[in-house]
Amino acid sequence: MAMVCISLEWLIRGQVDQGILPGLKFSPVFKALMHLRGMASPDDAMSFLSPNLGQLRDPRTMKDMDTACVRIAQAIENREPIGVFTDYDVDGVCSAALIHRFLTGVGQTPPAVFIPDRTSDGYGLNSRGIDELHRQGVTLLITADCGITAYKEVEHAKALGMDVIITDHHEPGNDTPAALSVINPKQPECPFYGEDLCGAGVVFHLIVALRALLRDRGMQELPNLRDELDLVALATVTDVVSVSGINRILVKEGLNVLNTGGRPGISALARISGVKQEVFARDIGFLLGPRINAAGRVADARKAFELLTTDDEKRAQNLARELDGFNRHRQIQEQKVLKETLLMLEGGAHIGNVIVVAGTNWHLGVIGIVASRLTSIFSRPAIVISITDGVGIGSGRSVPGVDLHTAVSRVSELLNDFGGHKMAVGLNIEEGNILPFAGMLDRMIDIPTERKESFEVDLKISPLDITPVLLEELEMLGPFGEGNPEPVFMIPSMEVIGKKKYARGQFKLFLKHSERVFHTLRCSIDLDSKELSRFVDVAFTPVKMRGGGHNYLYLALKAISPA
Repeated sequence: MAMVCISLEWLIRGQVDQGILPGLKFSPVFKALMHLRGMASPDDAMSFLSPNLGQLRDPRTMKDMDTACVRIAQAIENREPIGVFTDYDVDGVCSAALIHRFLTGVGQTPPAVFIPDRTSDGYGLNSRGIDELHRQGVTLLITADCGITAYKEVEHAKALGMDVIITDHHEPGNDTPAALSVINPKQPECPFYGEDLCGAGVVFHLIVALRALLRDRGMQELPNLRDELDLVALATVTDVVSVSGINRILVKEGLNVLNTGGRPGISALARISGVKQEVFARDIGFLLGPRINAAGRVADARKAFELLTTDDEKRAQNLARELDGFNRHRQIQEQKVLKETLLMLEGGAHIGNVIVVAGTNWHLGVIGIVASRLTSIFSRPAIVISITDGVGIGSGRSVPGVDLHTAVSRVSELLNDFGGHKMAVGLNIEEGNILPFAGMLDRMIDIPTERKESFEVDLKISPLDITPVLLEELEMLGPFGEGNPEPVFMIPSMEVIGKKKYARGQFKLFLKHSERVFHTLRCSIDLDSKELSRFVDVAFTPVKMRGGGHNYLYLALKAISPA
């Protein structure tokens, strides 16, 4: 997001007070942050900072869970062929890997896994995949990260003699498909309603409940499911769902598992991504996740599935190299489409409450990423549509506080199909409907078009407050994301002692205060045709970066204002 250099009114949410949360041995800044996030007592704070699996809810209470577990247990006992139909992104691939690893872990024949091709199949359960699984003898079909609106496809599978269990986390329609079991916490009547699980999070709850049932039936040597939480963490962070509540527990524990280096594929991918020490949630979001996603975006998502399920270290290393190559190709395609969309917007394309841009034959594997880039640049939802033979395939991303799925549903009469959740949507639309769709959607979303002249931060602090101890404490407050945002601090009157310019309007600043010099991460700065003032007020998030066996502090700028 571009940093705006105008005079700002700072809205400071809290203040550092030595009397906050007495008895806890943390820095005053950190205790003030915990207090801001609703922790009123030491017990509240320690419960939040030390999430554990014992705090998870009983998965057997999730709607339709018992029916699903009984049917899968029956298939295991009878050695039935089980099929998995999943999505091609990180969430879908991790979901399929969870099911695969559990079934093989209890001695079952590996399930037949079908992952659709993004370009030829598109998103969601489809007849081609169902037919392919049927040819392999599948009698029980489990969907992963898809299926909640696949009414016709479920009927097709049933007509072929399959029982269908849907596991999904996307928003349901007015009705649910007539499957044997539909497991989705987004169903209003589900006791887990309100938990923003990703697809792999839903699948993890399924296999936990299934393991309990198999144990009750006398099965011995069941897998330790804690070992699979690295997959859940990968999916949760990459799918940008809330990292509060259950998800915070799953991601925190999953990162611990991931950093033991037990899974050859993830270890190989971390090495090739340049992660040489501990993996943090941001490494998943910016380094590991994009490489796993790249397989489904520009090549074959099956490669990512193999990476996450292989126990062969040499095979894992080769697959990691392939995914890294796919990611470089994805970056080239992404820059091409992003450049074209920005040229359209600079050339007069409408920028209202929502951005809708369309082009011919844009690579379907990158339009979602480009939509995300546009939301970051313009601070509003964006939908990017690729048109082929008069039909547009679109992908949209939202910003915090805007439920894009609900807004799109209100104008869905102009669409052939759509789906998703509040932060991300996919859609299919006739080319002639794109302009009316953009106009109607713009009226459904309320984003202030005027530049705000105030900026909210958590705390005003001193440069002397930024210590190695505080950086360690902030990592305890993570993982960060939707529902648990990164903390934002403000330091007034920092001296700009240097500036380094990079391509595409990016800058790195060198700031000084109290005899300390701080380096910022690269960012885009809107200078309003003016030079930076010598002294500026700075809003930022401190970031610890690693390199050469050392830790380095950087400031990720959020806003700057003349002091």
